[in-house]
Amino acid sequence: MTTYRGAVIGCGRIGSTIDDEHVGQPQFRYPWAHAPAIIEAKGVELVTASDLRKEQLEDFKRRWGVTALYTDYREMIAKEQPDIVSVSTRAKERAEVVIGVAEMGVKAIYATKPMCRSLAEADAMIDTCRKNDVLLAIACHKNWSPWFQACLQAIRNGEIGTFSSMVCNYGWSLSRGHSHTLALFRLFAGAPAKWVFGHMNSDEAAAGDNDLSGTGMILYENGIRGFLNTGGWLNIDFVGSDGWISARNEHADFEMWTRLPETREPVRRQFPNPKRPRSSQQAAIEGIVENLNEGTEPLCPGEYGREALEIAIGMRESHRRGGEKIELPLEDRRLMMLA
Repeated sequence: MTTYRGAVIGCGRIGSTIDDEHVGQPQFRYPWAHAPAIIEAKGVELVTASDLRKEQLEDFKRRWGVTALYTDYREMIAKEQPDIVSVSTRAKERAEVVIGVAEMGVKAIYATKPMCRSLAEADAMIDTCRKNDVLLAIACHKNWSPWFQACLQAIRNGEIGTFSSMVCNYGWSLSRGHSHTLALFRLFAGAPAKWVFGHMNSDEAAAGDNDLSGTGMILYENGIRGFLNTGGWLNIDFVGSDGWISARNEHADFEMWTRLPETREPVRRQFPNPKRPRSSQQAAIEGIVENLNEGTEPLCPGEYGREALEIAIGMRESHRRGGEKIELPLEDRRLMMLA
């Protein structure tokens, strides 16, 4: 069995230290930053890292015992020849780094969200990875979550009837917080988005890329609908013709509503309630290992990350145009969302 060589580019919060924030929270007792997820994942070994800041590299060395550290990611790849590279830089640099890494011949790139700032950058990232036969996965890791995978399987099994829509309420802005949600919606919809419209909480919110708060709707090509609203904790409902599945409290609690076959009485039950799940971040890394071994596509490929960006931009443009329905894909690839 092949053991792949893993690397991290960007040794800050997402790449290395995010787990510090979740000490004492039961739902976060598994690795969430990229470095510990790679360490815990089967089939890959964390061997090297790169960051422009030497103090971050020293902290990375202390935390994870990695000694092959570089301030130049190109030098790192040339000398260490990693197979799977996590890219957790700022969004401003992400497209340039992903394209540079892909051109150097790695096998897979796991880039944090949002994948970049502009649609043109997203197109270039996807095209470069395709041209160089590099697997590109976006770290919207809820797509790999054992909980959400169980929800998806239950829907495919018809346990809530005919699947029709997804509803998400979230306290973060549509632009910053919903990359995970939109990639998850794409996975559950099973088809690309066809059109969107959006209404922001204020014209000032629509004018500022960093606080795009409001409400939006997505229609997917197969008729599935998605609804987003800013407010509350992260709650998602997957709605069918005869029941629904709810993910509550930052996806710490799940439940399913169905009916008893004999009496049609409504029944609520905990779902799927796995006893010892992996973190979805670890599951994503192990999924990429499986993709490389089997020649399959990741559960959140670059196209899903691009669509998440495109939907957020489309909702903003809808508001700016007075609530106009925005057809996808957007023609103007220069449009961007500043993160």
